[in-house]
Amino acid sequence: MAAGVVAAVAIALAPAATASAHDYLVESSPAAGSVQAQALPDVSLTFNDRVLDLTGDGSSALVQVTDAAGRHFETGCSSIRDRTVTVPVALGGDGTYTVEWQIVSADGHTVSSSIQFRFQAPAGFAAAAGSAERPACGVGAILASSSPTPLAGQQGSGRRDSERRTEAEPPGDSTAIVVGVAVGILALAAAGIAIVLLVARRRPAAAPDDDAGDSA
Repeated sequence: MAAGVVAAVAIALAPAATASAHDYLVESSPAAGSVQAQALPDVSLTFNDRVLDLTGDGSSALVQVTDAAGRHFETGCSSIRDRTVTVPVALGGDGTYTVEWQIVSADGHTVSSSIQFRFQAPAGFAAAAGSAERPACGVGAILASSSPTPLAGQQGSGRRDSERRTEAEPPGDSTAIVVGVAVGILALAAAGIAIVLLVARRRPAAAPDDDAGDSA
């Protein structure tokens, strides 16, 4: 019985543990650390799992593209298509650009990080001036202004991406779910054992053997 209970708990915990995994970046255009020598119409980020669109217009995913001076080069709001988030851009002159993002991953947790690429403007390229602020994008703009975990570049810190992701995560709701499932399964198992013992206790004793009575 104990082995069965342990197996049942393990089966119940498996999907909960899988569901708690956060999204992470698997591909980007431009690629991290690459040198871009052509004009870019947009920047796209592709994750291992779908990105939640809480607003229906993609504005719950916040993406900003900035140069070394901190000027923004996004020309519009982000859009979400399954696992990919895209933002339109018009880059400035040569230099290193930082792409920072904050998304809501498939498990409901907020994830933020960044990558960099270098831009070498082609001949005749018209450099954009950039902006001191990113575009205001629907409900996403309200979420950004009220969020306790701003994008990585706005934290004014050089901490590594993994530390920023840890700070962006809310309390572990998935842990509470796992504990609740485990407790429920153990309670059901205990109740089953109690019922079996109660039925066995109430079963009447076997009648005396008739042959034994005759011989007496």
